[in-house]
Amino acid sequence: MKPLCLMVAILFVLPAKAHDELFPSCPSKHPEHKIEDKPKPFALYKVAPVYPNRELARGISGAVILEFTVTKEGETSDIKVLSTSSNAFSREAIKALKAFKYEPALVDGEAIAISGQKHKITFEIEDSETGLFMESETLDFDPVALSKTIKSASSRNPKKALEKISKALEKETNGFHKAVLYYVKSSTEYEANPDDISQQEKSLLLSLDELSTLNQNELNVINLRSMAIAALSRMFVLQEKYQETIDFLRPFLKDAWDRNFFRPNVIYDATVNFSIAAYNASEFCYAYHGFNRAIQQGSIVGANNPNWIKYRDAAKKYMND
Repeated sequence: MKPLCLMVAILFVLPAKAHDELFPSCPSKHPEHKIEDKPKPFALYKVAPVYPNRELARGISGAVILEFTVTKEGETSDIKVLSTSSNAFSREAIKALKAFKYEPALVDGEAIAISGQKHKITFEIEDSETGLFMESETLDFDPVALSKTIKSASSRNPKKALEKISKALEKETNGFHKAVLYYVKSSTEYEANPDDISQQEKSLLLSLDELSTLNQNELNVINLRSMAIAALSRMFVLQEKYQETIDFLRPFLKDAWDRNFFRPNVIYDATVNFSIAAYNASEFCYAYHGFNRAIQQGSIVGANNPNWIKYRDAAKKYMND
């Protein structure tokens, strides 16, 4: 039996900041609006869930995203499953969350209940490879059929592959399937003609359009959406649309960094694109903090690029000039 590793992460819904500001220490171009900080509960005690025997025996990894209320007594209640790989994972995740204890939020010294808290529990077997799709009880799609469609459309000749993907899209009615196929189509278009950025961009936008109609808390949707956004931001940078890149990535990155629901390699790529755009737009405060964050993320995902240190230090110099 493979050794297993359970990862449990507390992911709070943080209070909103004006204009989705990524780095509060950087000067904002927008007028400030006073937003009251919302009181937050604080986790005092948590337990790891039990790995379901059936999923463990099958070598299946997965994840569950839960939404819940922290009562004025510091207990969890009103637990809802926003996304799950299987009902077995959901049951064990809910059992674990029910045992969590919190220091309740306070208003004028009085404990209050806070709803809308979100928490992701990941069940992962060590050395398992999580592919593009996870089994899901909260998204209407067929991962096996979708994988077969992609495989059948694959070809060493990118032009032939594009023809197959286009035909598959004409017949496809499932929204998530279409979103995946548009994403694959964009990658294949790059292989066929790297210089035709406009067509690749169009396919990614169509993928995002399909995803916008689906459950935004579902893990497969979160993963694919983050991949499409990172790829699209790269195209914006290549077209020297630097301010558009910054505006496009700012709310996405803030959400990704706050929630930790996203693929680390994809967020690293998006952070690099944001930092490059900020540097070229002479937004040196954003560039400095962005490259610094990219360096930290790169050390985690094994993508150490010495150029980011050089550009970070240059951005800091320009900030002080």
